[in-house]
Amino acid sequence: MKVKKPLHKASSILLLAFSVFITAKAQEIRPFSDINTPYNESHAVKSPNGDLYFSVGHHPENTGGSLDHGDIWISQPNLNGRWSKPLRIKALSTSGNDVVVGFPDASNILIYHDGQQIPQGIHLYTKIGNSWNYVKKLPISDFKTQSSQFSGRLSEDGKIIILSLQKEGGFGNEDLYVTFKKSDTEWSSPLNLGPMINTFGQEQTPYLSEDNSTIYFSSNFKANGRGKEIYFSRRLDDSWSNWSQPRELSKANSIGSESNYAKIFKEENIAVFTTTTNSEGMGDFMLISFENLVLEETDSLSFVEETIEQVISPQEVIAENGAMVLTIENLKKADTLSISNRHTVQQEILNSREEQISNYREDIVKSDPEKIVEQSSKKDSVSTEIMDNKVNRGEDLNKVQIMDKINKEPVEYLITIADEQVKKVLKNQDEMQEEWEKWNWNYIEISARGYIPNSLTVEEWQQLNNNTLEMVPAKAGARWVLKKIQFARSSAEFADEGTIQELDLLVNFMQENELVKIRLEGHTDNAGDPVLNKELSLARASKIRSYLTMKGIDFERIRITGWGGSKPIADNSTETGREINRRVEMYIER
Repeated sequence: MKVKKPLHKASSILLLAFSVFITAKAQEIRPFSDINTPYNESHAVKSPNGDLYFSVGHHPENTGGSLDHGDIWISQPNLNGRWSKPLRIKALSTSGNDVVVGFPDASNILIYHDGQQIPQGIHLYTKIGNSWNYVKKLPISDFKTQSSQFSGRLSEDGKIIILSLQKEGGFGNEDLYVTFKKSDTEWSSPLNLGPMINTFGQEQTPYLSEDNSTIYFSSNFKANGRGKEIYFSRRLDDSWSNWSQPRELSKANSIGSESNYAKIFKEENIAVFTTTTNSEGMGDFMLISFENLVLEETDSLSFVEETIEQVISPQEVIAENGAMVLTIENLKKADTLSISNRHTVQQEILNSREEQISNYREDIVKSDPEKIVEQSSKKDSVSTEIMDNKVNRGEDLNKVQIMDKINKEPVEYLITIADEQVKKVLKNQDEMQEEWEKWNWNYIEISARGYIPNSLTVEEWQQLNNNTLEMVPAKAGARWVLKKIQFARSSAEFADEGTIQELDLLVNFMQENELVKIRLEGHTDNAGDPVLNKELSLARASKIRSYLTMKGIDFERIRITGWGGSKPIADNSTETGREINRRVEMYIER
């Protein structure tokens, strides 16, 4: 007892010092500078003893290194009202995505794991002394998500968990769900919060008010080029499926793509949220006074009109060929819109964008079929879908026809096989089969003078449509999506050995086609700050040019452009689409 008294007093001093600091500093939006790193901070939860637990993604010290989507980290308040340098908690972290869900009490914590080392789900840990110890997986019936991005929080009373999951039967991508504690050994099956909250987009990072009556969450439903916005909605009855019309927060949605909004410091009435600074989701914590808002009844039509006007600019409703594909007026066909009609409008918006992109690409193909490299479409000869399991080493490789994409004539080619360290050039596919039986390589390059090269894995080779690989002539107007060139998150630094292999393939192409001049075009998705997106996309294109010139390619043969998120080729409302849109393309100018 003699030891505990001064500890309790010290804790009070820390909290008081921090209270003074945070109240003075967070009257407006301010970065949580003591906590933020160059990596991705998200999902802050304050423990009963005042420590701050949160996830940090892509930190090189994470269990899975810089590719790890999130380990659990901690920071503690100190005597001068600041916060200690964040430290990773090894016992709570895996090589996959780990998220703090909440604290049932001071000695227990709930952590979500994505299944890479521990089965997917929410797990209970207990603290013994200074160490966290695994207890069990929380028994939530039918808990599963198809998304790599999980978020969820335990309610103030410890009886409810509000979740963002991607499940069959949902309204779009990630939807918001709720599960209730029935006993210490059972939680209810997740219940969808319904169509007033959930849309065809992504609803994520939910937070329940202390009285469980108001939900705060992020959504990219409006898809206005800034990524996600933070919304709030009030529960209208006890059903958990009847909600008021979601409204945007007035202050927090002012920087970029926002998420993870929650009142972390209750006594000071301070919220913490995450804002991204570029398209790849790297976020920092921000501090702001918590918005105690009163929801008002709103007219459904006015909400939809406002949404449409923000989603579709005048430039977006007219296709490149001048054809009108959608107008605001032809969607305003009724004085009021029901919830089901709201989702119809959402789908019309989504369908119109997909149709516009498809029509535009088709027009280009019709005007000059030689100008499109269709490596990323469903018509590709190279399938972008990779089998879940590796090819059996005892299985023979497919015999593949290598032909000109335009005239369908056979092409003379070279084969290069490689692993992460060794490359070997082969004369034909018979030699490739012999090498397949000797050592564990998994990367194939097909090159031919006068053609854009192809790089693919063994899995992709085995899935080629009709066992045919079509080579695109290296003529003016042709494009090559450099899909295997990967960058470290939020930077222009190359990520892995596969990237270097692809770069070397580009070097060989430029050496063998000495008269070709190219333009490297960097692209991002549409999340985050558009200006920063453009800067990042240009920096990445410049990084590739620097590698080429270092390898002896004439600087004057390479121009660069950074388009940011202005030229998507896939749907930005899905993770797969955003990944496709984050790319560098090579365009042959002459």
